[in-house]
Amino acid sequence: MNYKKPGSLFVLFLLLLCVVLTGFFFLAEDYYDYAAGSIQAAAQNPTLDKDDLKTLNTPPKEKTELPIRFRNFFITDTRAQEVQLQADFNGWGKTPIFLKPYPRGYFEISLALPAGEYKYVFVVDGKDVLDPNNQDRTEFNGRQVCIKTIK
Repeated sequence: MNYKKPGSLFVLFLLLLCVVLTGFFFLAEDYYDYAAGSIQAAAQNPTLDKDDLKTLNTPPKEKTELPIRFRNFFITDTRAQEVQLQADFNGWGKTPIFLKPYPRGYFEISLALPAGEYKYVFVVDGKDVLDPNNQDRTEFNGRQVCIKTIK
């Protein structure tokens, strides 16, 4: 019988397989040692003192109202291409806030604002437009603006 000697590629494959399996077994052993230590640490009962028991028996504090609320700003203008919100909370346009356009000329944005009184105006295609849904208005720096109060 004639047997062929294994090729160099096959020998290289076997050596690589041995290296990979050896690495796997070393990693598995390290993981086993880690897991065993974690299980032993979890099984130990820590001693509790009176302060710990008091905190365990104390009911959780009731949630208070969050100081920040989401408020919608919206306007409808079928001819508008772009609507921007200018307000005292964005430096009167220094940080632009653009309303998202929806079908039929509806523009809207929802902002998280803390309680307080805010002055604002819409800028529709470059022109100031007062909020038609808000009649609470005042004059500020020579122009009419709307006031939104968040409690």
